[in-house]
Amino acid sequence: ACTMATGSVDSIFYRAAGGTVRIDTASGGAEHIAPMRPPCYEGVIISGGLLYWGPSKCRCQLSLYGHIGLTPAGDFADRRDADEPRLQLGVGEATKVEPFEVSADDWPSYQADNSRTSTTEVAIPTKVSRQWVFKPSLAGIPTAPVAAGGVVVLGDNNGVVRALDGSDGKLSWKAYTGGAIFFPPTLWQGRVYVGSADGHVYAFEATSGRLLWRFRAALDERRIPVFGKLMSTWPVAGGVVAEKGVVYAASGIAHYDGTHVYALDAVTGKVKWHNDSSGKLFAKFNSGVSLQGSLYLQESQLCFSGGNACQLASYDLKTGQCTSPGRDRVGSNSRTAFYAYYPQYAQYVSLNHTFADGRSLNYAADYSGALHSTLALLGPLPPGVAKLRPDWRIQRRRRGGAITGPEILWEHKSRAKYNSFIVSPDIVVAAGQTTSRVGTGSFLSATRIEDGSELWREELPAAVVKGGSAVDSKQRVLVSLQDGRILSFAGSSKTR
Repeated sequence: ACTMATGSVDSIFYRAAGGTVRIDTASGGAEHIAPMRPPCYEGVIISGGLLYWGPSKCRCQLSLYGHIGLTPAGDFADRRDADEPRLQLGVGEATKVEPFEVSADDWPSYQADNSRTSTTEVAIPTKVSRQWVFKPSLAGIPTAPVAAGGVVVLGDNNGVVRALDGSDGKLSWKAYTGGAIFFPPTLWQGRVYVGSADGHVYAFEATSGRLLWRFRAALDERRIPVFGKLMSTWPVAGGVVAEKGVVYAASGIAHYDGTHVYALDAVTGKVKWHNDSSGKLFAKFNSGVSLQGSLYLQESQLCFSGGNACQLASYDLKTGQCTSPGRDRVGSNSRTAFYAYYPQYAQYVSLNHTFADGRSLNYAADYSGALHSTLALLGPLPPGVAKLRPDWRIQRRRRGGAITGPEILWEHKSRAKYNSFIVSPDIVVAAGQTTSRVGTGSFLSATRIEDGSELWREELPAAVVKGGSAVDSKQRVLVSLQDGRILSFAGSSKTR
């Protein structure tokens, strides 16, 4: 419903359910500006030829939060820079790299694999001690770690990529990008790929950090201030996925500036396909996909959170065609807070892992952490129930127990909010935060799946970043902390 309207000679802006609507006074056409919604009593502010949105004060269906300013685009959205090469080669031969062995038990991409399952077959140690700590000279918020070939690789929001020796935490090599890195690199056949907020995809040699190539996924070389940092209007903020010789990446912030999704040859960096139309997926109201989440693969689709006008963005891996269902209307039934821009606000992860016998590990948290359940092992679904929402326990509590669900086999006593999980066949490793009268504490713990008993618990000096734990083939448990430190725990007698 419209609660505040702002007008100019050419347009009328009003607040609607799930965004802002612009009415062109000449044609009467409507445009849905989906990611933001103005405060109830202020509306959109027009000043000096710009449009301003102030922070919304409620839990509305938003994707972008805080103060937002838009400028007239003119023909900017139609620029393609066709004569400017997007692919730049590095030093040496891009197609040849030194051998780099990866074990099947390694953790080569964000949350273990391209489906983001956070699962491993590695036997988690039943007792651990801290093995090493790495602290960079210039602290930034690190990405989650990935680990393969005895090396731990990660980026940070200063744009630095680091490779650490997994045995002692010493720096093996360091490389740079031109913008913040929000999600970890991914490893594939001796190469490290990373997406940067400067709008580029980078490929480095895994053994040395040598730049192989970089590809500009952004529409143009254009920077804007985003929460205190200069970024491309089209940052590669959701990370990258590498599989079967192809690197997948997406660039953009909001649908009205355009969302660009690419499949690149993993060796040469050349374009295999490019989708630049999903930002205007819904033609009637000129709305569509905004890049608001990390990339992952699901069956034969490339997926990420598509903002509040398109909750799940999905693309055919072979053709790049957007396969998201369309709802060409003004409004939204979902909200997102993208970790890339709101690391303190969107830091929690949910877990809904089902075992072969039908039991499942379950934990649910909303983007703010205000609503969350406990970590629990659930029995198989009851007869007649085919599927439940991962957050069904939260919904049942809100509805006074009206939702039928499986038996709760055990429930962790802690009311922690969780940032990351590692699920092995017998043990779940959880990184979380607890709040008490004396403040907030962070921890890393291992719980036996069979009975819910806690095997070990390590107190941490800071919270773990989102999805920020990993385990390698040497049974080393690794965590990235929000203060920039990287910690390694191993099943040994080494002291702190």
